[in-house]
Amino acid sequence: MATTMVSSDSAEGLSLGGRPASHQLRVARDSTQKIIDHVLDTTQCRELTGRSGRTVVAEVTAECVALAADVLDSGVQPSSEALGRLRRSAGKWARIGVPLAAIQHAFHEGFSRCLRMIAGRAVDGEHGALVDGAVLMFGLLDVVSEVVSSGYLDEYKAVAAQGQDQTQALVTALLTGDQSAASIAERHGTELAERYEVVAVHFPPHAEEVGAPVAREAAATRKLQRIRSALADFHAAEPPLAILSATGGTILVPDPVAGVVESLITRLTEAGGVPVSASAAVSVTSRIAAAAENAYELLRLVQRLDYRPGVYRIADLALEFQIARPGVGRRHLKRMLDPLRRVPDLLPTLQVFVSTEANRKKAAKQLVVHPNTVDYRLKRIQQITGIDPMKSSGLRSLHAALIADSLDPKRTV
Repeated sequence: MATTMVSSDSAEGLSLGGRPASHQLRVARDSTQKIIDHVLDTTQCRELTGRSGRTVVAEVTAECVALAADVLDSGVQPSSEALGRLRRSAGKWARIGVPLAAIQHAFHEGFSRCLRMIAGRAVDGEHGALVDGAVLMFGLLDVVSEVVSSGYLDEYKAVAAQGQDQTQALVTALLTGDQSAASIAERHGTELAERYEVVAVHFPPHAEEVGAPVAREAAATRKLQRIRSALADFHAAEPPLAILSATGGTILVPDPVAGVVESLITRLTEAGGVPVSASAAVSVTSRIAAAAENAYELLRLVQRLDYRPGVYRIADLALEFQIARPGVGRRHLKRMLDPLRRVPDLLPTLQVFVSTEANRKKAAKQLVVHPNTVDYRLKRIQQITGIDPMKSSGLRSLHAALIADSLDPKRTV
């Protein structure tokens, strides 16, 4: 932090009412206590009004009163080194969770009360000296606010990073089946659940992730910060555990209930400003590693098939999951479509017909053709393959063939 030095030659040895302006602060025994009482009376923050909080408020107030007296006498603002104790106090407040807004309010109320005490000693004709004193006090408030805010935020970031490291260590232990997971959870202050829903997530690039590498990285970082904030604010019986990067990661939802994962993914989608794809698998704690492997296999399947964003489970992708397994059946399914590749428009028509759940009119609208054209092409598909896409049994076979074909990176339409 750059040290703010403010001096005023006209304010050196500042006097009000025939005495040094600092007199009320240095001599009157009850001045500091009045400021302390005022600060405590005007705050609703329990961390500050509790027994330990009141002690810290009293200590900090006494220090600020002494600083104010020194500034009024010298006309020079203190250096950052002289404010080290205030910075450390701000760090302590950050660690115990005192809201920064409450701290800033307390300082402003304290300085306001202090300024009123000083101004109360002024007499007629001392307008200039009173203004000089107010300028010095506002300057001190600015310096103190900067030190306190930076000390608070630095400690808050350090605590957050430490908490994130602890969370990552716990999630990593659970995902790898490490037997030390229970002891890590105990140190983390977390009680392991009996079951978790293992959620593999993918975050596509945000629209702002363009341009130079530095700009892309900054946009990706902002996206990730919004997603992490939404995850931290997500209301659940127990908070989810997660390891996340700008492209995705793993979330463990303890003791999941119906709909909680869908609600969470909706929240992350809104926060990140990107369509989030996710796959989920429920597991007992001791089997999280296997569940995570299945979840990621499902997520890769969703991405390879270019399915719309959302939450997928094995029940949603049972057919695709089975077809994805290599073997004779998959090779046979892929060969079913080979004759259609030699005739223009047939394979794209079949793909749209399947994606619209066999709705001729929707398929025609998407293909920008007449419904009769769709009928003609479907009849041609039957003639070429021997499979009727207008029958449910035939459509299931052709749908399976399309899935197998989509899973083959060598295939092109």
